[in-house]
Amino acid sequence: MNGQGQPPAGDPKVRITWNLHWACNYRCEHCFFKGHWEEYGSRNVYRGAAEWESLWRRLLERHGRAFILMTGGEPFLYPEFIDLLCRLTPMHWPINISTNASRDLEEFVRRVDLSRVTLSPSFQPGHRSLEDFLKTVRFLRESRVQLGCINFVAYPPVLERLPEIAAALGAQGESLKVIPFVGEWQGRRYPDGYDEAQRRLLGMDGGWVESKRRRGSLCAAGNRSALLLPDGSLTRCGQIGDAGIFGRVGDGAFPLMDVPKPCDAELCPCDEWKVLPDEQSPAAPGAWLP
Repeated sequence: MNGQGQPPAGDPKVRITWNLHWACNYRCEHCFFKGHWEEYGSRNVYRGAAEWESLWRRLLERHGRAFILMTGGEPFLYPEFIDLLCRLTPMHWPINISTNASRDLEEFVRRVDLSRVTLSPSFQPGHRSLEDFLKTVRFLRESRVQLGCINFVAYPPVLERLPEIAAALGAQGESLKVIPFVGEWQGRRYPDGYDEAQRRLLGMDGGWVESKRRRGSLCAAGNRSALLLPDGSLTRCGQIGDAGIFGRVGDGAFPLMDVPKPCDAELCPCDEWKVLPDEQSPAAPGAWLP
C-alpha cells in the first residue's frame, strides 16, 4: 500500500475466480450445476459487503492486487452486489463479471467504476429472445460499459442457431465467443461427441481436445490463481472442484498455496492455468467475427 492507502499500480499479481453463490434465475440444461442447485445452494454463505471488503484487503496485503472473475450462479442476484463492487474496485482490478445480463443494470452503470469492471454477458436461447439480448448489449455499449466476451455455449440442441446469432451480433459490430459444451447429451459425452461438421462449424481442429489435457502438468492454479467457492472454500480451479480445496477465507485470512503443483484434471477447457489477463487468449474455437 502507498502512503494514501491505495494499492500500488502495475499488473495484478494473482487471479481469483469467485463463484459468489450457487443461485440463478435460469436453469440451463447445459449448466454444470444442473440437478444440483438445491444441494449446492445449502452451502451458500452470504457475507455482507463490508466483511468481504475486509477479506479482500487481506488478500491485497498478502498477495498483491488481484484480477477477479466473478461468476455464479448469477452474480447480480447476490445481496449488496453493487455495494460490494464499489468496495472492491479501489483495491482490485480489473474485475470481470460473467452474467446472463437478465437483471436491471442501470444501478450498476450509475454507481460502479466502469474503468475497472467489465461484463461478459452470455446469451441463453432457452430463457430470452435474441432481440431482447441484443437490446441489452446495445444499452451496455451506449452506457460505455466495457465488454469482455459475449458468450454462447455450443449445446448440441441449439447449435444450429449459431450462424444466426453470430450474424445478428455482427450487425451490431459485436463478435461471439463460442464455448464448447462439456457434459452429456443423448448418451454422448462432449466435447468429444461433436461430429466432424459440428467441429468445422465451431472452428475446432483435430487437436483441440488434446491441447486441453493438463493432467500431470505443473500448474499455477492454487498458487497464482484460485477458485473461491460460495462457502468460503478455496480450491485450485473449477475443473478440480471440491477435491482441490486447500483452504478457506475467514478470520482475516485469504491463503494461497506456496508453490505450483501438478494438475489433476483430465481436461482444462477454460485454460485456468493461464492465470493473468495478459497470459490469456480466446480458447479455440474462440470468437465468431462479424
